[in-house]
Amino acid sequence: MNKVECEVVPGAGTVARRADSLAWASDQTSDVVWDTLLSCLALGDRARGAGPLLHAFAETMPADLAADAAFAVVVTDGTAGFVLRHGRVDVTLDGQPLQGGAVVPVTVTGRNIAAGDPDALRTLSDRPPTPRHDLREGAVAGAAFRWSAGTSVAAAGVLPAAAPESTPVPTPVPKLEPDAAAPDVTDVQAEATSDPEQTEFHPPPMTGGTASPAIPRNSGVLVFEDGTTATLTGDVVLGRRPEKHELVETGQAQPLVIHDPEHVLSSAHAAVHIQGNDVIVVDLDSLNGTHVAAPDARDWTKLTAGAPYPMHDGYRMLLGWTVLTYRAPD
Repeated sequence: MNKVECEVVPGAGTVARRADSLAWASDQTSDVVWDTLLSCLALGDRARGAGPLLHAFAETMPADLAADAAFAVVVTDGTAGFVLRHGRVDVTLDGQPLQGGAVVPVTVTGRNIAAGDPDALRTLSDRPPTPRHDLREGAVAGAAFRWSAGTSVAAAGVLPAAAPESTPVPTPVPKLEPDAAAPDVTDVQAEATSDPEQTEFHPPPMTGGTASPAIPRNSGVLVFEDGTTATLTGDVVLGRRPEKHELVETGQAQPLVIHDPEHVLSSAHAAVHIQGNDVIVVDLDSLNGTHVAAPDARDWTKLTAGAPYPMHDGYRMLLGWTVLTYRAPD
């Protein structure tokens, strides 16, 4: 494999690297934001689908973010990916300023990408790369970094060659390849599967009294990024540990556990309610919020906690890093 160097400029701030993804943040950046940036680095193995998630993060910055906080995160698989930036930070590609907004698609194969404090970045432009400052993994103090991406990943045929920056951004919710190392998304009743009969959520039996209007047996399907599905036949609570929510404990809803290795989901993050022929999503006052987007939307809309939002065919939900698409029944 060709040598891949990440030179760090000494100074105020922090530089972190995980595989072929890097982040820089000023000292004024809060620990909460820094932890989120570190979570972004974990998206490197599916970098080409990270755009919608980074856009959602950019649009929901914490309200108490310091005015002088600045950061940049470069999420790539070694060939292509995205840059997210905020505040007084410069990002260059082969020495030229990166054009665009807060989130920009990039190709990096065989190129130099640098990010950090503008003053520190200027010192990098005056000298060639210095191998003795190479950061291979982890986090160190630093005011900027310059990363020289190799060419062996594309040459080996692991991934197709990335398109130039002028190529349109991938569709808002691309179908991602399943991560072989990650456990399958499961609910507490059955493993999530492409077989709808094995993932139906049946409403609890009536225990007495007047029966409520019948809930349609099939109110649609929630489709995860890896293609697994969950057929809706009743109310559902989604989250990291939704079985503890009162709707589940009282038998009003079924739990759907979402695999969350980065711990960005609330225990009970959101609920899907079936109201007649309507499918409604409600944020359950989650820590990071629930976001929705229509099929043709390029931006995510954050839901107000407790406010119902109607879902239609093709609408998407963003819970933490998890994207689900709602498909209405035929």
